[in-house]
Amino acid sequence: MAALFLLCALSVFGTFSTAKEIVADFIVTEGSPPGYKIGSIPAKSNLIQNANLSSEVFNSLRYRFLETDHEYTRLFRIDDSNGDLLLYTAIDRENIQCKDPQCILTFDVYATFQAAFYLITVNVQINDINDNSPTFPEPVITINISETASIGYVVQLPAAEDKDTGENNGVQGYTIYPANGTFGLQTSKKLDGSFDVKLVLNERLDREKTAKYICQVFAKDGGTEQNTGSLQVNINVLDENDNSPVFSEPIYNVTVLENTPPGRVILTVTATDIDSGLNGEVEYHISQNAFSDIFSINTQMGEISLLKTLIYEPDEIYSFFVEAVDKGAIPNYAQVKVYIQIKDAGNNPPTVKVNLVSGSNGTVSISELISVEAFVAHVSVDDSDTGENGRVECSITSSAVFFGIEPMNRGYKVVVKTPLDREKASQHNVTVACHDFGSPALTSSQSFIVKVVDENDNKPVFSQPVYFASIEENNPVGVTVTKVSATDYDIDSNAQILYVLHSDAGSSFSINRITGVINATGVLDRETTSDYLFRVLAVDGGKEPKTGTATVVVNITDINDNRPKFTESLFTLEVSELSPPYTQIGSVTAYDPDLGQNAYLQYSMSSQDRNVPFQVLQNGTVITRAELDREYQSQYNFMVYARDSGNPSLNSSAYVTVYVTDANDNEPQILFPNKMNNTVSSTVTSLPITKVIAEDKDDGINRQLTYFIQSGDDKNMFNLHSQTGELFLNPNFKFMTDQSVSLIICVKDNGLPVKSACTQLNVEVSINNVTISNQKPEADNKYIYISIGVIIFTIVISVGIVVVILVIRKKDHQRKKYKASPGPLGVPMQNGYTPASAPALPNPGSEEEFMERKKVTFGPGTAREGVNPSYSSNISQNNLYDKPPSYSSLKPDAKIEAMNALKLQQILLKKDNQVVTSGRAHPSDSNSDTSGETTTSDSGRGGSEDDNPSTAHTADDSRSFDFYNNQSMSPVSFTSSLPRKDSKPPRPPPCHMPSSSEKRHSAVSYNSAHMPYSPPISFSSHNNSDPWDYVKSPYYSSVHKDYFNLGGGGSLISTTKSRDDDDDAATTTSGSYTINPEDLDDDLNYRCSNDFVV
Repeated sequence: MAALFLLCALSVFGTFSTAKEIVADFIVTEGSPPGYKIGSIPAKSNLIQNANLSSEVFNSLRYRFLETDHEYTRLFRIDDSNGDLLLYTAIDRENIQCKDPQCILTFDVYATFQAAFYLITVNVQINDINDNSPTFPEPVITINISETASIGYVVQLPAAEDKDTGENNGVQGYTIYPANGTFGLQTSKKLDGSFDVKLVLNERLDREKTAKYICQVFAKDGGTEQNTGSLQVNINVLDENDNSPVFSEPIYNVTVLENTPPGRVILTVTATDIDSGLNGEVEYHISQNAFSDIFSINTQMGEISLLKTLIYEPDEIYSFFVEAVDKGAIPNYAQVKVYIQIKDAGNNPPTVKVNLVSGSNGTVSISELISVEAFVAHVSVDDSDTGENGRVECSITSSAVFFGIEPMNRGYKVVVKTPLDREKASQHNVTVACHDFGSPALTSSQSFIVKVVDENDNKPVFSQPVYFASIEENNPVGVTVTKVSATDYDIDSNAQILYVLHSDAGSSFSINRITGVINATGVLDRETTSDYLFRVLAVDGGKEPKTGTATVVVNITDINDNRPKFTESLFTLEVSELSPPYTQIGSVTAYDPDLGQNAYLQYSMSSQDRNVPFQVLQNGTVITRAELDREYQSQYNFMVYARDSGNPSLNSSAYVTVYVTDANDNEPQILFPNKMNNTVSSTVTSLPITKVIAEDKDDGINRQLTYFIQSGDDKNMFNLHSQTGELFLNPNFKFMTDQSVSLIICVKDNGLPVKSACTQLNVEVSINNVTISNQKPEADNKYIYISIGVIIFTIVISVGIVVVILVIRKKDHQRKKYKASPGPLGVPMQNGYTPASAPALPNPGSEEEFMERKKVTFGPGTAREGVNPSYSSNISQNNLYDKPPSYSSLKPDAKIEAMNALKLQQILLKKDNQVVTSGRAHPSDSNSDTSGETTTSDSGRGGSEDDNPSTAHTADDSRSFDFYNNQSMSPVSFTSSLPRKDSKPPRPPPCHMPSSSEKRHSAVSYNSAHMPYSPPISFSSHNNSDPWDYVKSPYYSSVHKDYFNLGGGGSLISTTKSRDDDDDAATTTSGSYTINPEDLDDDLNYRCSNDFVV
């Protein structure tokens, strides 16, 4: 890309300095703010000396990135006028890919002006600052160390990392807290500058004293403002079996009556081990199985029980060792001495009998909802002894929490002491013990079982209060969403559960009443509802059912099922045509109802619109890619796409219309006057003497022009209309002599900044006797005289019109008596007239006035490109009538008709008669030196015929005529100039007698309903040709009847006039003439249907 750009630059500019590489080196510290000036590229590279530049070229240079899409253009920007290198954004050294330790970023910049082109290599070194703290891979770690680890034991720790670079900005050391404690740090620096960090054990561990340690390890960098990172180390001390069990008593002594029944627990030994886990679990054994036939021990509880009835022997004591052993890998144990003494029983124990109201086999069933103090069983007790040995007292020795015993007149009753709960205890083993008061006291007991009957006192409980589930949208109908489950602490039918959805679940889900599986009943749409929250009920089967409730939250996960939607189908943007490339002019926006990547949109242009000078960034921003020119193109249309990031990706499109707004970047252009045509001549008149014609390619207020005279009008002779550009003579200035003035006329637009253009206009003002007389003081009644004159003139004109109408009617009546035949130039002749047989005029002397020779040229060969030259016609006096037709055979009336037609030649050749020009330029006068003028001028070559009656016509003296065929022939302009763009004024119908005002603005219409298109007739001037030969030719006799015949409408001469102003003030320019219909009407007795006009 860079090479291609350089090649293009070389081909365009032509000059490229390769003699010496130009380099600019800069240093900038990371974190500097956007807009920070790094330095001047031309100054740093010493460009003015290295490239040997002049001050003018150096000050005109413009600086830009060589590669506009270079990755560093997002970091830096260049002031193109002075070459200052600025930060585009704050730089974070750790977030850019440095290619070397010094982090030098290199890119190319070019400086250009006209043909000069210089390439500069820019190196920017990014200096690091200490803006990052050291960080460990994880903030907290946990390690395990055995309590038997020796001093000096080490554990590897993760090292900290610091994104900063430089000599002091990286990690420089580590410390531990608490210092000088059980643990310390061992660090060593590696070859690459990183550290190896280890935790060292400084003291012996004892889990039974301290089971857990917490240390903080700190990593510090070496920056000026030092940063620190921390790591918390949790140290668990692992247990080892280093402790033996310890009994609660050093020696156990117990006395047992000889009548103690077998199976009774007579002693419980207890030992503990401060180790943990299996190392702290203890089992009990009777050492060496001593007295294994009399005593047994519960290995888990340490309870010693009788296996058989004891027999009292004087001074007999049972002694043995009980051993407690832990469950460590290498077990530790402890022993304790047990002494059991047998005591003689001299009396008889009481006899106890339990009477159950209901139930059998020692079992009674009661409801868990039974009330407190309710009767359960009756206890009868009997002791045959007397005295204290026969006095008995009973108590509940087991399940005493729930049941109590109360004395009655006879015996005792067992009652409910506290409420029962079957779900906590479904049955109770109740033991009633009765003892006498003998010495020693003897005890008897009786046990029975109480079964608690279940009641529906628990509602179902769900396994979790809230169930969270997710399902993709557009799911299949019936797909499983989740499963709920509940339990009931009751039993049987009270625990049978049915699942039901609450009404707030709507119709989107269903549940299996038995299994609790929830299914979707329809297709779910995340964009419609993203989450569902409803309740599910669990109902048990009790007589009075109880209900449990849980909440279900269903999250509908997104799939890419929606296309992006633009906020508008057509985005309309505006940009000034002078905006530089990469100017942001607006943005397009779209949204996607999906989520996540499915809703992440990227924008792009249609590949078919890559040629437009705009670019759509991925975020939708529209920027310019090149400079714009409204005058070249003011509107651009292109298509943009918004594409999501789903899989598969979806997209949509919209249209963008960019209007290029106008800037005042074009100066006005003065079309007239110009260097080739800058002179106008005029007599003293109140009409405009000329009009300044200018245009501006800009638009709006920028093309609104104001005209003014900059210099040359020192005598205040002229007034220039500021809006139209029309130049008037100052009515307050008294013209006593001819004046020749050179004006500097300027045109300025109304834009900002204002642009203008100036040109020179030479004005020649001539005066005559009328002018001088008009400038003399007049009587106060001059307006009365003018009014009387206008009235008289109006009356005379009206009478003349009436007379003309009567004469025309009379002529028409007379003509009907003759059968006219076409003669020369289409003049009606008698039947016997034949052009071929007419040798010459019988009386040449009488025809001298008719044959007056003055050259009149129609459309000389000056037609502009695009005008068919075949439509140009030249009629020359020198050859048109060299052989006039013979009139010897004509009747007197026919001769009069012919003479009337030929009088047209006299009108065209008159030197001193009045010549009329239109208020605006005739179409054929667009190439004259003063095109657009309305006053007398010859573009510096002399006055008009009115002002200079003796001036002879030259070869370029052209007259412009327009020939029309209404039906079969398009308008043909016999002219020496380009056709005008404005349409011609409407023309009256063929047989319409035009009024005086109509004659001023229209020509006689040509209408031939029967005439097909005929090729234009060319009257060319040749030295050896006879224009009458064409009239006498067979071709003429076959076509002239339709082409020139006035019976059905004849050819016409266009006489266009745009003003109804005073004809006396109108003149022609450059010798061009326009025939006034009034003149033709007066000289030819103008008629609609029969007269012919050339």
